[in-house]
Amino acid sequence: MNIEYMKFGNSPKTMILLPGLNLQPLSEMPRDFRNLYDIFADDYTAYIFEYRESPKEGLKLEDMADDAAQAIQELGLKDIYLCGVSLGGMVAQWLVLKYPQYFKKMVLCSTVSKINEDNRAFHWEDFARKKDIISLIDQYMKDVYTKEYYEKGIDVMISLYKDISDDNLKDLICYLESVRGFDVTDRLSQIQIPVKVFGSKKDKLFTLEQMKQTADLIGCESYFYEGYSHKVYDEAPDFKEKIYNFYKQ
Repeated sequence: MNIEYMKFGNSPKTMILLPGLNLQPLSEMPRDFRNLYDIFADDYTAYIFEYRESPKEGLKLEDMADDAAQAIQELGLKDIYLCGVSLGGMVAQWLVLKYPQYFKKMVLCSTVSKINEDNRAFHWEDFARKKDIISLIDQYMKDVYTKEYYEKGIDVMISLYKDISDDNLKDLICYLESVRGFDVTDRLSQIQIPVKVFGSKKDKLFTLEQMKQTADLIGCESYFYEGYSHKVYDEAPDFKEKIYNFYKQ
């Protein structure tokens, strides 16, 4: 298996979270993800999948979906409730398109089915290549969080990530490059499981029209928050509850 994962809970149903792009691997981040998903603990065994360790140049999102499928096969998982956020939502789309037999329902949040070359996230790559870590952290925070969250958290984020390693910067560049050219718009009608798309109307990385297009092409429900930014899945206090309620329907 090419990827690591975190597991918590021991309940009959299976949930997999495919995370967005972070400045460091989840295993190195100073937070306990289990506490963020307590609402699922009684009903689901939850897995958070990492992405390929030390990715190589030329990695594509489809490759990352294949890695996740290999992990699912080796773990013997089935009837999976999938949640993909941001980059993880793009991987999730490939995963359900290529391996539909494993999945029962899917949530997509702050993600799209096609990436434009002018996406703001590609500016992070410029800072990463220059090893300008402070500017990278600052731009990342401005692009994914609300102004209020940015102002409260920027100093903490700089103190936590100012010593990010060269290897982590190389990985970040590879993951950003993997997004270039992503386009599954002509395939989404093939998805047969229930899906719900979430996002924020003030997302700075993706437009509301882009996210709505994803829902429309799948032919599924959607819900868009008013007062948050790209990482609405971190900031909105009721986001996990909305996922839980959709899964329970």
